[in-house]
Amino acid sequence: MRLFSFDTIDSTNEQAKRLLAEGLIIHPAYITAREQIAGRGTRGRSWSSPKDAGIYLSVVQTDYDSSLPTTTAYTVAAGIACVEVLAEITGLDVRLKPINDLYLNEGKLGGILTEATVQGPRISALITGVGINVRRAERPLESEAAFAPACLENALSAEQMGWLNTADLAEELAERIVRKNAAVARGEIQSLRVQWQQYCIPGSESPI
Repeated sequence: MRLFSFDTIDSTNEQAKRLLAEGLIIHPAYITAREQIAGRGTRGRSWSSPKDAGIYLSVVQTDYDSSLPTTTAYTVAAGIACVEVLAEITGLDVRLKPINDLYLNEGKLGGILTEATVQGPRISALITGVGINVRRAERPLESEAAFAPACLENALSAEQMGWLNTADLAEELAERIVRKNAAVARGEIQSLRVQWQQYCIPGSESPI
């Protein structure tokens, strides 16, 4: 999968839209940045993206042959992909909170923002944005935030942080998200519901 890597940009999702408009993304690709100055989440909320302190990633898929009219199932699929990859690489028990949050030890570790270009009844381009806090940094809280941010550095040992390769982690996340999205497109919604219940915060209701 092709990688577009940047130093400082507004947001990886916005950069994805520009690359799509310029015809530079035809096949599945992913975009990373060291820093976002206008990172965002759902409902227009900002997502703090300090330089070299997190994974700021957007996965882009074009000519997406899916008749699903909304992105909800794809957001769920991306969340499951993130939990699985983080467990495999770090051993951490990351949990999902409806609909797009990643939680670790009662702190918000990351979030997902899925956007789509729709032509008629089908999705023609799907952008899955993922932000994950990796290192300690100043991260201003939204006024309504119930929990302080979490980060991988606070949960892993110094030795584990030493061998953690964020570029490899971003690549594995991108590849897993593409595979999970394919499952959505094939209509494997019940399987995703089962996985969601396995990984969600206890008491959460599946959004799909």
